[in-house]
Formats: sequence, C-alpha cells, structure tokens
Amino acid sequence: MMLKIKLFSSIVILMCLFNSFRTDSVCDLETFLLEVKQDLKDNGMLDCLRIIEPPNFVVETEDQKNMRLAAQWDTTCAFEAENNWRKLIKDHYKINNLVDSIGEPVVKDSSDQADLCEILR
Repeated sequence: MMLKIKLFSSIVILMCLFNSFRTDSVCDLETFLLEVKQDLKDNGMLDCLRIIEPPNFVVETEDQKNMRLAAQWDTTCAFEAENNWRKLIKDHYKINNLVDSIGEPVVKDSSDQADLCEILR
C-alpha cells in the first residue's frame, strides 16, 4: 500500500512538472498510467523505449509479442522534450541523477526513451 502511495505521489509531481514543459502534445494522467503499466507488464522494468525490437534468436509467442508491442511508449506521453527538464528537476526537486531500467545512474537522458518515463524512474 505504501508503495502505491509513493508511486501516486511521484506521478502527481511528474504531472505538475510536466505542465511546465512546452510540447506539441498533451499527455493526460490516464494515458501516462496506461503506458507505465504496459511497460512494467512486459518485463517488470521501466525501460521507457519507444521502439522495442523483437528478441534475437527467440521465437515469441503471440502473447509475448503483444506485450512487447504494448510496452512501447507510442502515445502522446512518449515525447522527447525540447527544454532542459533535467535542470528543472535538479533545481526544484533536488534530484541530481537519472537511472536506467535496473537502477544504475546515467549521465544523460536517452533519446530513444520517453522523457516522462525516464523522470518517473
């Protein structure tokens, strides 16, 4: 229960932060939550990828393929922001590092991953 409260609080903060972005898209909370759930359902991690290639040397079942395709960030929430959102996060929330899908610190955000998802991680 506590994890759900923390996740919800983080999402609310993200959406508030998101409102300061200037983008050509509109990402509503319902779509954002759907993207997060689909990404986690695929492999238990937020990999935030916009395009997920089929695995090499593995024949996917229809269910595996559908989960992989659903996990792709392909809605209005999958944008790459043009402004320096990392500076905003650092200045306003004192968050200095981004992490990858396994929790390792990364130096910069990835252009092949949805910014909102990277912020949530």
